[in-house]
Amino acid sequence: MSILKTENCPICNTPTGALKKSSVRYNKLFVCQDCTKKLAASGISLLKISKYGIEELREIVGISARNAEEHASKIASFKATKAVGNFIQFDDRNRKFAIPKTNLIGKIKDLAIYDYSDILDYELIEDGNSISKGGVGRAIVGGALFGGIGAIVGGSTGHKQKSICSKLQVKITMNNMSYPTIYINFIEVETKKDGLLYKQLYSSAQETMSLLDIVVQKKSDNAPSAITQGSSAADEIVKFKELLDGGVITQTEFDAKKKQLLGL
Repeated sequence: MSILKTENCPICNTPTGALKKSSVRYNKLFVCQDCTKKLAASGISLLKISKYGIEELREIVGISARNAEEHASKIASFKATKAVGNFIQFDDRNRKFAIPKTNLIGKIKDLAIYDYSDILDYELIEDGNSISKGGVGRAIVGGALFGGIGAIVGGSTGHKQKSICSKLQVKITMNNMSYPTIYINFIEVETKKDGLLYKQLYSSAQETMSLLDIVVQKKSDNAPSAITQGSSAADEIVKFKELLDGGVITQTEFDAKKKQLLGL
């Protein structure tokens, strides 16, 4: 088959001219560029494409297309209410945050969007040393949170102060197996600490930590504590016991409600 001749892509059956063909062939037919991009994005080796059945390839391309549509929908609905440069954006209305992906000149080309509710903890790291940490559920006793959010942990204590920073990043640990850890890189090349650039980027990193503090605090405020939950259940049981004693409900009804409230 000639690459100049218009022919149907063997996977999506779309008529494909020379400008839209890839160099990849399947059953001696040229696969269109759109399909090769979707297959590559799904982890398929284009050099070994012949080992896959046509229906399997079409399913993979279909899933990739659906994922792309879903991602486009997420981006369209994401409305940033706060941003720290091109490092991180927050959509407080929809309770989501995004990490921008930029091109070589720093222009945002895509967004990786995540839910506030998936944040477990976060940490400011400079050249491998922990500067500060924050998160929820670090030490909960009787529903009380000790240590505070964003507490300084002094990870850099005892380390010799350097005049150069080679790496400054915020690490976010997520409650999601697909992306358990997210890194936001503020400095990736050697930068003098007494320079204006370092001070600006360090300030952006600290602002990011503060905003994550606010996000997690809101998350904590919306979640009832163990004490509140326990007290609520006990109060309800007392009320139903009074109804039982008053003959309003039967023993069977009381026992059933008690089990429900206690989660038995």
